[in-house]
Amino acid sequence: MGNKYVERFVDEDYVDDQLTLTSDGFVELSEDLEAIIEKFTGVDGAGFMKCTQIREDLMDLIHEIINEEKEA
Repeated sequence: MGNKYVERFVDEDYVDDQLTLTSDGFVELSEDLEAIIEKFTGVDGAGFMKCTQIREDLMDLIHEIINEEKEA
């Protein structure tokens, strides 16, 4: 996949067969969510550390799409 925010997790003993967001992807997603909150509230920093559930839901959706998982 040609996306700099997505890769397979690899460590010394394990290579994941699923694609996942990289740490840079996680940071970008977090910053983008915070920017959306600021855009619609007009308050700088309003979304900082308050978007955890939304971020987790979006990460699940992203992982589902990039791995082409089907709903069970």
